[in-house]
Amino acid sequence: MKNIRPTDSVIGATVYNVSLAEMPSAATIDWLEVALERHGVLIFPKQHISPKQQIDFSAALGPLDPTELESARLDGFEEIFVVGNAGKGIVSFSPENEDQDLEWHTDHIHREVPARASLLYAKEVPDAGGDTLFACMYHAYDSLDNSDKQAYSKLKMIHSTAGLERYLVNQNLGNTDGAQREGEHAEIIRPLIRVHPVTGRKALYFGNQITVGVVGWEQTRADQFLFNLTKHACQPAFQYRHKWRVGDAVLWDNRRVLHAGTYYDVEHSRRLMHRTTLIETESP
Repeated sequence: MKNIRPTDSVIGATVYNVSLAEMPSAATIDWLEVALERHGVLIFPKQHISPKQQIDFSAALGPLDPTELESARLDGFEEIFVVGNAGKGIVSFSPENEDQDLEWHTDHIHREVPARASLLYAKEVPDAGGDTLFACMYHAYDSLDNSDKQAYSKLKMIHSTAGLERYLVNQNLGNTDGAQREGEHAEIIRPLIRVHPVTGRKALYFGNQITVGVVGWEQTRADQFLFNLTKHACQPAFQYRHKWRVGDAVLWDNRRVLHAGTYYDVEHSRRLMHRTTLIETESP
């Protein structure tokens, strides 16, 4: 029998007696969808799954987004995005050291069709660091005062991989040549406030690196706003920290959750994660 235990944080719950190695029934899918929206993050411990089983389980929840980045694509499985430093190259969104900014984001916000949900499976984890932080954007929005809610409802944010590329270059993980071609990066404009299509609840929808501006604002003002917004939205009170163990699988709702990877020693530790990404099926 399926059961679930909420974490001690405002977000997240551990799911027991659900094997990702088996195709979920329609009833299980319905149960998981309700739990995912309610808790934002679902943790499935002690899983033993192949890439195909991860793809099949994820596809049962909805259509998947293939991996565009060749260096992050698992050979023979285009739906698997390889995260960490143990694949074909370093694909890490963690800071270079413990004192630098995290890269808070919701997956694929910069694309025409963003991500609805993501499932990350841990195959190798470092002895220290490499945690993932999740922040609840329901709580971030609800805790705003009424004047800010009204003001934010009018804002449209600009998202571009140029911001992510700058971050990766600063962490010595990016291509410096790419950073010189910012004019080639496409920009996507989305409202700062997103309404969840299932419940109608409002959430903040942005990333502190991938979001590069506010429509109609000069850059200095936009940068300061994003700094303050991140400080509010991703404060510890709204967070769940997941300390990975091999075999953990974590599913999160990109419509209402931001996440960020924490520092780990990419030179001397191994981290290998497989991610499948469900594409958005409603207009963001």
